[in-house]
Amino acid sequence: MTTDSITLEALTLILRLLNSPAPTIAGSLLFEEFPGVAYELVNRLFLTPTGCLGYLTHGHQGFADLTWCSETRRHRYFSSSAGWVSVPAEEIHRYTVDVDRLLLWLQGFFTIGAHYRVTPLLDDWLWHLGATRIRGYRVNLYFVRSLDTTERLLSVMKELRKESARAPAIVVSTSSKLPTGIDMPQDIALVSLDRLLSRTGGYCVLDELSVLSILQGYSEASENEGGIGLRFSTDFRRVRWNGQWYTLTKKQSAVMEALYREGGRAHKDLLRAEAETNEELHRIMRNKIDGKWVIHPLWNSLIKKEGGGYYFLDGY
Repeated sequence: MTTDSITLEALTLILRLLNSPAPTIAGSLLFEEFPGVAYELVNRLFLTPTGCLGYLTHGHQGFADLTWCSETRRHRYFSSSAGWVSVPAEEIHRYTVDVDRLLLWLQGFFTIGAHYRVTPLLDDWLWHLGATRIRGYRVNLYFVRSLDTTERLLSVMKELRKESARAPAIVVSTSSKLPTGIDMPQDIALVSLDRLLSRTGGYCVLDELSVLSILQGYSEASENEGGIGLRFSTDFRRVRWNGQWYTLTKKQSAVMEALYREGGRAHKDLLRAEAETNEELHRIMRNKIDGKWVIHPLWNSLIKKEGGGYYFLDGY
């Protein structure tokens, strides 16, 4: 594991706090109820102190007021059974989630390049993390806090529609339970972060197969099925890419099917053979519109030339 790895239990507590109205926790509760992750989160600066408590819960006696002892230089409270009881400094702090620290960790978790800066879209609620490649697919990543109110959900959806040019994209949420029946923008998926997590030696790792199941389209699927990324109709005569469907001729669909079958990269000789023609590929990828030959919109956008006679599907 890298030095920036985090245990699954620690991340689970962070997400739980972010789902609450105020992502804070009393030190006494943190170290008493979550001793296994308390020091991990505090020492790694995922939780930072934001002031001191004036009291502690004191068993069946309710609240115990804290006072400062100048002699011991520690806070303490009085117990009728034990007298004066000193309290460790960390227990009187109130800790809050350092969201900036978490966002940087998420960028590393999804292997997003350092040249991307986290962009806040809704203050303290929705962020664009950047873009990455997962199993050959290029995808933008967003992070959103709990969508537990209709007002907040509508605000987030409004922002995501503005971001549709960055599709395909995945919006990861702190919530394990997401709203149903929402009209997401095309090729933007909303998923719980915990759905994308796996565990190795107690630490969080990215479950790339789960991401792939969201992104990947299937050649055997109909037009209305599949993921949010590149996908095809059963006969490859229709292609969905970047949120839009495109129609292909018989030769064009043969080229597309061959590229797909070869894993997204193939030599022009193979592609010509599959299309049963000796025409150059740029001629195959043309349509006649109003009596004029026009380059197909997928040429040099989805299908690109690599050199040495090879062509590839961008983002596949």
